[in-house]
Amino acid sequence: MTRYVLGTPFGEVEVRTEDGRLAELNLTSRRPTKDGGRDRLAAELRRYFRGEPVTFEDVEVDLDRATPFQRQVYEATRAIPRGKVATYGQIAKAIGRPNAQRAVGQALNRNPTAIVIPCHRVVASDGLGGFGNDLHWKKDLLRLEGALR
Repeated sequence: MTRYVLGTPFGEVEVRTEDGRLAELNLTSRRPTKDGGRDRLAAELRRYFRGEPVTFEDVEVDLDRATPFQRQVYEATRAIPRGKVATYGQIAKAIGRPNAQRAVGQALNRNPTAIVIPCHRVVASDGLGGFGNDLHWKKDLLRLEGALR
């Protein structure tokens, strides 16, 4: 297991990997670790936060604890391109559950790997929607990606 906290222009992110797969990527208030991460993912995250286009498509995410429904939501969410957004309803339709917007929101609230599974790109039909207690992160990430002015 590898764990580190990476400082970013918006705050800190905590990264935990197990067996070469990303297990958690969370927004945190913990202080950055001394090395700040020296793996490939840390390098990609630094590029991402500099505003460079990074897809994270080659990052393997550990979803062993996710339900089949959550996995569908996470896969559909990973397909949203940088600079674009989708609504909770669009994700629900994409996974064949057109009336499951609230369930999509609940699944994304449990997303273990923010940014890599870009739940910040999923918005409500009438506004930004939620992002845990850190709505400023959602706004900042969407601005960084050019999806919000």
